[in-house]
Parts: sequence; structure tokens; C-alpha cells
Amino acid sequence: MTAEDKALLKAQVEEILLIQGNQFIKELLRENSLPIGSTKKDFLTNIANAIDEETLTREMIEAWLKQVEGWGNQHLYLFEPPEITPQDAREAISQSEFSPLIEQGFDYEFHDDLQLANIELGEEGISLVWQQGREGWNRAREKDISPQQEGLEFYKYEAYRQRLDRSTVRFEWRFADPFVAVLIHRSKEIDHSTAIDHVWQEVSALGLSAARTARISLSRAVKSASDGDVETKSTRFGTDDGHVEMVSNLASGGINDVAAVRQARRGLNVDDFPRAEGAFVMNKESFNLSRDLSIKVMGSIGHVAIWAQCKRDDIYTVLDNLMALNAEDEKE
Repeated sequence: MTAEDKALLKAQVEEILLIQGNQFIKELLRENSLPIGSTKKDFLTNIANAIDEETLTREMIEAWLKQVEGWGNQHLYLFEPPEITPQDAREAISQSEFSPLIEQGFDYEFHDDLQLANIELGEEGISLVWQQGREGWNRAREKDISPQQEGLEFYKYEAYRQRLDRSTVRFEWRFADPFVAVLIHRSKEIDHSTAIDHVWQEVSALGLSAARTARISLSRAVKSASDGDVETKSTRFGTDDGHVEMVSNLASGGINDVAAVRQARRGLNVDDFPRAEGAFVMNKESFNLSRDLSIKVMGSIGHVAIWAQCKRDDIYTVLDNLMALNAEDEKE
């Protein structure tokens, strides 16, 4: 790697690290047996040194990014899979106008508009990644300059710190799954309806599906979870004419840890309610996650919100558990 290549890679990585959680940056360093440190300044120094010494390569950084960039702090929408075989899907993408993006690698440049940046095309599934970048400014009062006189005029300077937001939208299809997922990073700059339309338009252009497939309802999963071992912070069962809502106010514990609410839940015939939504905590140890995750499920529209940055495997663990809960009544 030339000195110019190293300088470019360090600049690209620095921009990414400014918005990544410390837990995941430490993991990059730890997994590659590099010094860690305790602050982002330490991380940046150690990563820069490792790039200079070529003990941390672009390939190693991209493998890490695939696990952490654009996973968590997002909204997920579940749809029926396209009616196309995996082999035909791979061939369609390979023959499409987007074929140059296949396994192109991570795009460090996020454009102003949502753009398809990378296609992962494997034996087990397809991953499509769109990226969008935005510049913002956060008030930084500690950098303000007190009023100063220049001639007969007084001036006051208020400071703002530049913020570079990187947003990711994904279309994820593991061929063995009974669903595909559209994942939208939590950002005020992204309108969900517009983003979903955009994703399905390009899925169609790739030759995977002529039209958007049907949403998958997760109301059954909410009903099953609220009467099971998942910590349920709140749940709402609805009909066209009304709803029943149950809430736990416990700092640690769900509705089933509140005796009166637990009895009310078990006395309720949830089959009388076509719609259900709920807020849950999935415990790190119980579900083999990288961290505890708070999730909200809006069952009737197949919408899952995850309010913490996490890893790719965590997302699939959440979805696999929800889909298993969604199928429980079918097995009975």
C-alpha cells in the first residue's frame, strides 16, 4: 500500500469512527490483536499506526464494516420473498445494469441522494445496500466567542460543530427465510414510504420481482411474546372499534412480572383482536446477542424498530425469534 493509499484510508476510517459506537471500534482493534486504548482519540491513533504498519488492511476494515455499519438504530419492514428461484435471482442481477456493483466492496463516499452502492451476491442470499450522506451542524456553546468590539461595532460569535450523518438502507434476502427485510437507518433525512418505494423500484430493475410483495403481519408474534418468556414492556391489542393496552412500569421486568397485569393478560382472548403491537426487551444472555436490545413491533404492518446500534447477527437473531413466535399458533 502506497503512502497516498494509506493517507486516504486513514481519512476514510476517521470519518466512519466519528459516528461508530466505542464498543464496536474496540472490537475491530481487539479482533485484529491491536492496541485498544480508552477514548476515540486513542482508537484513531492506534488505527492510523496499524494502517501505516499494514497490520490493519482495507479488507479487514471492510469485513468489520459489513457487520456493524447500518445495523441497529433502524426500522425494519418485512415482506414476502419474491417468486424467483435463487439461481434465477443471481442470473438476473448479473445481467442487470447494476452488475458492476456486485461485490464492489464498501463505498466510503456517501452521496446526497440515496444510491445503490453495493450488491452482495452469495449462495445463501442477496444483500443490497443503499447509502446516503448528509451534513449537519450541532450547537457547540463551549466554542462561542464572547462579544468583542471592533471599532464602534460589537460582534458576538456562536459556534456550531460540523456533523456528517451516514445513513444506510438495505434489502436483505436469505433464500432459506420466509421473508425479505427492508432496513432503514433511523434518520430524519429519510422518509420511509419514499425509501421503500425506491428500494422496490430498483429490486424490480434488478429483475427480482415485477412488483412489491405483500407485507408480513407480525401480530401473532406480539401475541405469543406477550404471553411468553420475552420481557414485554407494553402491548396493545386492537380492533376497528377499540383497543386494550397493558404496560409495565417496572425498571426491570415486563407485564408478566406485575401480578394484576399478568392475570389480566392471561384472561384476555387475544384472538378477538386482529391487530397487535408491543415493546420488548431481548436480553443479551437469553438470546445470545452482543447487547440487550429494546425493540418495538407494529404487528399489522410488519414493522420492527430496534433502538440500539448492534451487529448484523443480532438483527437476524431478533427476526428469527419473531418469525418463530409468529408461527407458534400455526403449529398448534
